[in-house]
Amino acid sequence: MNKIETKGIRYLGSKNKIIPKLVEVIEALPLENKTMIDVFTGTTRVAQAFKERGWTLTTSDLSWASEAYSANFVGLSDNSHLQTYIDEMNELEGETDWLTNNYCDVTGAAGGTVRVWKPKNGQKADAMRNYIENLDISRQEKMCLITSLIFSLDKIDNTVGLQQAYLKKWSSKRVDTDLKVSLLSSVAGKAGTHIVGDALKIDYPNAEVAYLDPPYTAADYSTYYHIWDSITAWDKPQVALKTNRRVDRVKSGDQHDTAMKSPWYSKRSALKATKQLIDRLPVRYCVFSYSDEGLIPKEDMEALCAEYTSVEWHEKEHDRHVMSRIGAGGSEAENADKKKLSEWIIVIEK
Repeated sequence: MNKIETKGIRYLGSKNKIIPKLVEVIEALPLENKTMIDVFTGTTRVAQAFKERGWTLTTSDLSWASEAYSANFVGLSDNSHLQTYIDEMNELEGETDWLTNNYCDVTGAAGGTVRVWKPKNGQKADAMRNYIENLDISRQEKMCLITSLIFSLDKIDNTVGLQQAYLKKWSSKRVDTDLKVSLLSSVAGKAGTHIVGDALKIDYPNAEVAYLDPPYTAADYSTYYHIWDSITAWDKPQVALKTNRRVDRVKSGDQHDTAMKSPWYSKRSALKATKQLIDRLPVRYCVFSYSDEGLIPKEDMEALCAEYTSVEWHEKEHDRHVMSRIGAGGSEAENADKKKLSEWIIVIEK
C-alpha cells in the first residue's frame, strides 16, 4: 500500500511509518460498520488515516493537547472558515506573557538557561494564544486554532522534539525563522469525538475495532510534551526544575497531578493494565502496535494473547526514531546503537 499522508508534530513512537500496514491489516478483517476507538491517540495520525477512509472515530488520551489535535483532524470535516482568524493572528504585534517569560532565553526555576524559542517568537505566540482565548467561538474551533499554533511552534523550536530537556545553544537557522501560523486543514470524512482521560476509566462507545498503542518505554509523555498541554489549557501555571516544567508535572513535588499517572509507564503494571483494557473495551477486535523494545516482554505478550479466541501477528521492521537512537531517555538509552526496530501489529478477536 502506498504511503498515507497524515499530519503530526515530532512525537516519540509516532506510527507514521506503519500506518499503511496497519490499514491493510485492519481493513482485511470481516467488518460491518467501520467504527474505531483510537485509545492512545497522541497526535491522531492513525485516526486521521482511518477517518479519511470512511471510518467513524472515537479518540482518547491523557494529553490535553490531543484534544486540540483531535478537534482539528477528527472532530471536523471542514475548518476552512477559520482562515480569517489565522490571518488576524499573523498580523498581531507580539506581547510578553507566559511563554516568553518561561521558555525564551530565560533562567530556569532551578538554574540554567531555557532556550526553547527566540523571544520574538515567544512574544508572537503569547499574543496569538491570548487572541484565541478571547474569541467568541466554540471550544472545538479554538482547539483547531491552537493546533495550528502548536504545529507552527514545533517547526521553529530549539529542541529535538522533547520538552524534558532543551538544547544548550541555539541550534540552527530554524529558530530565527519568524513565527507564522498556517491553518491545518481538517480531514475529510465522518466527524468523530474525543475523550480526555484514563483509558481504564473512560466509558467508551461500542465499536468494531480498538487500536491500542501504549507507550513503548517508561518515557512519561506528560513531561515530554508539557508545553503543548500548557498552551492548550492556557492556565499559565507555575513552573519548576531547570526545564521550567509546569509544577503539576513534577512527580517529586507536592502539586503533582496524579491524574497524569499511567500504568503503561511502569514495567510492573503495564501487562496487567493491558489485560484490563482489552477486557473492558466494548469492541470485537483489539489491534495493538507492539515493539520488541516495549516494557512488556514478547513472551509475556504472547501468553496474554493466547487467552483470546483468535490472534494474528504481523511484523514490520523500520528505522528507529531519531530521539531513541540518541538515547532520549528511559530504557531507550541501552538501545542507542540499534538502528532497526521490530514492530508487530497484533490482532486479537475477543
